[in-house]
Amino acid sequence: MWTLSLYKVSEGSSSKATSLQKLAEHRVPAIKATQAHNKSVEDQGGGATIGHPVLSCIYPSGGSFSLSDLSGSPGCFLLEPALFTLLFGVDAALVSSPVVLCGLPDGRLCYLPLLVPVSSSRQRTGLRVLHSLEEPIAFIGTSVAMETGGHVPRSLVAIGRLGRVLLLTANDGGSEGKVARFSEFSIRGPVVCACVNGNHVYYSTAIDLLSLKVNVTSSSDQPGQPESASSSPVSLNVCRVIAMTTTSSDPSAGGAVELLALSLQGRLQKIRLPQEADVGSVPRLPSSLAGQRVKDLLAGIGNVWERASALKSIVQNKNNSLRRLNQALNICSMMLSNQKVEDQARDHQQPISCRGVTSWSCVLQEDSLMLTCTLENSGAFALEHGWSLCVHVYPVSGSLNTGRENPSRTYTFPFQKLDSRHKLNVTLPLGTGHSLTLPLTVDCSLIFSLRSLGSLEEPKRTENTGSQPLAVPTQHSNCICLPLNTLTVDLLDAVRLDATTLLSSISNQPSSPPDPIHAFLSSRGAERGDPADQGQRSTPYSATVKVSAELLRGGIGAPEAGGGAGVHEVSVSALRWLLSGSAASERLEALQTPTVTGLCPTGYTARMTVKEVTLSDASVDGALSALEVQIDSFSMATVCGLHYAVIRRIQMLHKALQAALVPTALGVSPSSSRTSHRLLSIYQQLRENPLLIL
Repeated sequence: MWTLSLYKVSEGSSSKATSLQKLAEHRVPAIKATQAHNKSVEDQGGGATIGHPVLSCIYPSGGSFSLSDLSGSPGCFLLEPALFTLLFGVDAALVSSPVVLCGLPDGRLCYLPLLVPVSSSRQRTGLRVLHSLEEPIAFIGTSVAMETGGHVPRSLVAIGRLGRVLLLTANDGGSEGKVARFSEFSIRGPVVCACVNGNHVYYSTAIDLLSLKVNVTSSSDQPGQPESASSSPVSLNVCRVIAMTTTSSDPSAGGAVELLALSLQGRLQKIRLPQEADVGSVPRLPSSLAGQRVKDLLAGIGNVWERASALKSIVQNKNNSLRRLNQALNICSMMLSNQKVEDQARDHQQPISCRGVTSWSCVLQEDSLMLTCTLENSGAFALEHGWSLCVHVYPVSGSLNTGRENPSRTYTFPFQKLDSRHKLNVTLPLGTGHSLTLPLTVDCSLIFSLRSLGSLEEPKRTENTGSQPLAVPTQHSNCICLPLNTLTVDLLDAVRLDATTLLSSISNQPSSPPDPIHAFLSSRGAERGDPADQGQRSTPYSATVKVSAELLRGGIGAPEAGGGAGVHEVSVSALRWLLSGSAASERLEALQTPTVTGLCPTGYTARMTVKEVTLSDASVDGALSALEVQIDSFSMATVCGLHYAVIRRIQMLHKALQAALVPTALGVSPSSSRTSHRLLSIYQQLRENPLLIL
């Protein structure tokens, strides 16, 4: 229930204090506010609550009231007598009664003449409904809105909070005389506050302040048809206004219009607008210039869009570069920390490692020894664009002759992405036939190019041939290098097993290749040959290596002697271990004898035999069980190369066992049961019978 109470302000006789005297009370039942077209009626400006009514007081012009009398009374307006009579009745017009207009939140526009008595016999309220906007009312006022001009307010204006505007005017109805005309149109809402000056309505949507020129014709022959304003609302580029009023009350004076506005932040500001220049109107351009102006505006928009797109792309590229650089630094930190752990525990595996396997392949109708490197990412980070696998290959002992070309080579293999728990296989040639120089050292490293941070193009694979024995080539100076593994490719890795070939059947070697001993000695700086090798030999060259049987059993997991193993099973296991990295390692499963024959890259055939021997004078405690590896070939270079390869493998095994023995000596528990079993099985034997290589 809405209640409208009327009070009389009276001054006290004995003091300057004022008192209120209640004269009357009028009530009207409340109706639930509707939401037209399912629009929200929430106040977006954060100002007054939409549930409050709006009050205005309308006076008939031409009577005892003038515009100057109401200049200091906010919410009081004048209205021409004809429209005043049509809207509020003859009784109110005769006594020039002020009329209170009340806009309720349910959209009803009610009025109450103050000087017209209400008959109690009728038992009805003094508040009467004039119209309903079907949305909360935000403003009620009067405006000069007739084509004929003049400065007497001839239109009653009511604005709803959702943007519906009601204009009430007096039109010529022919024989019936003048009739009240109700015209409605819509503007962009929501309307937070509004005010009227002359024929302009200023209203705020909280995000913008707009000006609307109201001009409704009176010559229409369709009084029931809604009319629209003669101009569209124009933005005044003022935002967050929640209350305003005009400071100039006489629009006939011309000049500028001043608005006093209150912002949402509590700032009081004065806005000065031109009145005679028709606020918001824009002079029309000639048709010849309008099209060019539109083209210029579209071109400007296009240029701004292109610049914004370019800046966005630059920012995105910088963010990607920073992310990739941060990831590269994390990978470097992970590798460096794991290298420290690896120095303390030899059985620790790096999160990113590289291993190699050799194989023979036919390239351009010539057999070539190929090395397949497998890069395995076991870490938590992915290797993305910018990373490359660098493989540097160079001989173990370089030539002392400066006039000869150094066979060192560097291969770079870029890749786009290598996720965690994934592998990458690359293959590179080591040499063909007689041009192969063994043994070779292979340094594997990861390279991150800092130049790739500014480019997303895939780098090209490069091959560098130089004399420097470095893992990083000279063209990668602007990069980060992470060493991985160092591999050695010797003659055992290049031998091709052939069990059907006998050593005696090819005692006469082909004469087309250069002398192997001369090539072997020349590769090590000696330019002399062995005259005895220029002719044919009746017996091959031979070399033997004797090693403790217990060492091999503990290191390679060979079966114990007398533990149910066959006569040659320990020897076969040792031979398989020696040839496990050769190019024909897939044939080792079928190897059942301790003797094997293979073809070396130089064209000579070599034979390896492993057998168990007993050394009676090797230890004061008694006889020592050992394994003897015998190498036979008609080429001295082949015998020397295989002898070096066998010794290198045994020395590596001995170093690995010594490194694994350090944690046990320091009281640290082994990392695996296999290591514990291996150390336990060879510890006593190594103390009683030290490692023996003869």
